[in-house]
Amino acid sequence: MLGRRNPQRSLFSAQSLPHQVDPDSFYGRMGAVSDQLFKDDDLQEMYCPDNGRPSLPPSLMSGVLLLQFHDDVSDGEAVERTKYDLRWKVALDLPLDFPGFDPSSISRYRGRLLENGQERYAFDRFIQVGREANFIPDKITWVCFI
Repeated sequence: MLGRRNPQRSLFSAQSLPHQVDPDSFYGRMGAVSDQLFKDDDLQEMYCPDNGRPSLPPSLMSGVLLLQFHDDVSDGEAVERTKYDLRWKVALDLPLDFPGFDPSSISRYRGRLLENGQERYAFDRFIQVGREANFIPDKITWVCFI
């Protein structure tokens, strides 16, 4: 079943509090468009509509994959960064007390993307939204990361 992010921002959201993450950095720019970047409903066809427990939100997992590729870290390190790295919390719009998840969730999500032909989803959305926000130039080439 498709898990969704709560649209209501936490009192302890990294973006709601003053922080030292440079707004012109990759993390700051990703955080600035986080509400537009990945939509849970974009990937709803990958999930059973009425059976099972809710998944981790695809919007969160897509952001984690993008940051994981950018920082060139393992699944385990990516989860650690969602829990402890302020830059990742800002980029993903996570609360400061985010508990993380099991690293195997990343590989399962990656497999689900491959099974459904959506392996370029995170990059393609980032390029589209980045161009609309004018921080990615029109002439740029990306390679598939999965």
